Amino acid sequence: MQGTIEGTIQQLIVERLMLPIQPEAIAVDAPLFGSSSQGGLELDSLSSLEIIAAVAEKFDLPLDDVEPADLHSVASITGYLKRHGI
Repeated sequence: MQGTIEGTIQQLIVERLMLPIQPEAIAVDAPLFGSSSQGGLELDSLSSLEIIAAVAEKFDLPLDDVEPADLHSVASITGYLKRHGI
């Protein structure tokens, strides 16, 4: 998934949160904040702030209108960015 928006988001999440996994291990549709039994990463609310900051910096986009649903998964973050012209 290298070179795609999804791949970039996966990389940002791993780097910003210093996760001990490879970016491609994050399934695009998996719930980032869901349990590991659901394929999620079990992230917390502080992680959501870190993800927002990383995405805002990378794409030079103010993310002041982000809704919780926009951070559900890599796919939902990608959808948010596409709706904002990225």
